[in-house]
Amino acid sequence: MNRRGFIGGSDLYSILRGDWYDLWLVKTGQKEADNLDHIFKVQLGTYTEQFNLDWLSKDTGLAMPLASEDMESVINILGGVPFKGQADAIAEDEQGVQYLVECKHTSSNRSMNDMLEAYMPQVQLYMKLFNLKKAYLSVIFGNTHDYCVVDYNEEYISAVVERVKDFWQHVEQLTEPPQDPAQYKIDWSAIDINGLKLRDASKDNHFTSLASDFVETQGQAKQHEAVKKELKSLIAADEREVFCDLLTIKRDKRGACRITMN
Repeated sequence: MNRRGFIGGSDLYSILRGDWYDLWLVKTGQKEADNLDHIFKVQLGTYTEQFNLDWLSKDTGLAMPLASEDMESVINILGGVPFKGQADAIAEDEQGVQYLVECKHTSSNRSMNDMLEAYMPQVQLYMKLFNLKKAYLSVIFGNTHDYCVVDYNEEYISAVVERVKDFWQHVEQLTEPPQDPAQYKIDWSAIDINGLKLRDASKDNHFTSLASDFVETQGQAKQHEAVKKELKSLIAADEREVFCDLLTIKRDKRGACRITMN
C-alpha cells in the first residue's frame, strides 16, 4: 500500500505516541510500509467489520447507506498538511441526520475509555474530512459489542493538526526526526460522549466534602447511603462523569450513576 504524500487516520496513533522514526522512513520512501496481510488481529478486524456495522444498525436503528467500499477516500489540506481518510461507513438516522461510523475489534480486557483515548484523533479527523458533527465508535470487545456517540470538537482537531505539522516538516524537508519525541497527549475531556460532559469537581468544596464523607462513612450504612444519595444529586443531567481526587461518578447508558473510589 502506498502511504506516501499524506497523513492517514492510522498514522495519528504513531505521531501522537511519539513513534516518529519508522513512520518518517515510510513517508519519505526509505522503507516500505509493513505488510499486514498476515497480522491476525488486523485481518480479524477487517473480516468482522460488516458484522460490526450490521449489529450497530440492529442496536440503534441506523441505516447504513454508505459503507467503506462505496466511498472514495477524502483528501484535504489542513494546516499545510495533506490528510486522507476513508470512513468505515456513513450512517443515517430516521430524521436524516448523518453520522460517521468507525469500527474497531479489540480484546475483552480493554474499555470504551481505552478506545476513545487511542482513536479519538482518528475519529475527529474523519469527522473533519467528511464534514460531519457526530460519529459512532462501534467496538467489538472480544465477544461483546458496545458503541458510543462522539461529538466533533474543532479545538481538539486543531491541536492534533498542530502536532502533525511538526512531524510533517521532517517529511517535507527530509530531515531526520528526533528518535524519541515526547508523547503528545491531547485532553479530550471537553468532548461530549453520548451527549454527556465530564466535569472535574476537585475544586467544588461541596462535592469534595461529600466525597470525603462518602469514603469515611462506608462502615455506617445509614449515613453512607444518605451521603451517596446527595452526591449523586450533584450530577447534572448532561454530565457523563464527575470526579475529584477521592472518587469518580459515572453515568451509564440507562442514566444510572455509579460511584467508584479512586
